[in-house]
Amino acid sequence: MLNPVLTSLLLGAALALSLRRFILPYMAEQDVLKAAAPVNMIASAVFLAALALTCSDKGFWNASATLIGGMTLASVFDDRRPKLVVAIAAACLLSYLAMR
Repeated sequence: MLNPVLTSLLLGAALALSLRRFILPYMAEQDVLKAAAPVNMIASAVFLAALALTCSDKGFWNASATLIGGMTLASVFDDRRPKLVVAIAAACLLSYLAMR
């Protein structure tokens, strides 16, 4: 019982922590993008992997709850330390994969 809940929380955290850096290239100016390109690449990979695993490994209701929870959690986090945030997102994704 605890394992499905914990894995959903880990995927939701990975989605939430990497979402802002994932959407930054679509919303920012070129100067900002050049300075943050390595962090954005890692965040994009983490976000897309977490999204794919959420949609493929979970049932419909579980995936929906994970996605909604992750998007809600993303609105709470700020992005002052992007390297730390993306590193924590990657750690959540790797923890999920280790538990799977």
